[in-house]
Amino acid sequence: MKANTSLSLDGTLLEQSKEVAAQLGIKLSTFVESALRDKLLANSAQIAADYERARGRDTDEHFAEAEAERAAMVEAIRADGAAW
Repeated sequence: MKANTSLSLDGTLLEQSKEVAAQLGIKLSTFVESALRDKLLANSAQIAADYERARGRDTDEHFAEAEAERAAMVEAIRADGAAW
């Protein structure tokens, strides 16, 4: 669902955004929506990274264990006669 809103923006930022949107061949609202989605995605990724880091799931050891588990699962599937 789309909703209309008003924003107060720095004049230079607004003009640059309009120019870039025009260069991309899209409406300003589409450009702004995309920029907001990018910012929200980056924020969510940072939250997820912080969560994983706090649980020690960002270490070389963790990734080695995960890779070993993946390889063992592949071998179990192959041993069972299954294929991808």
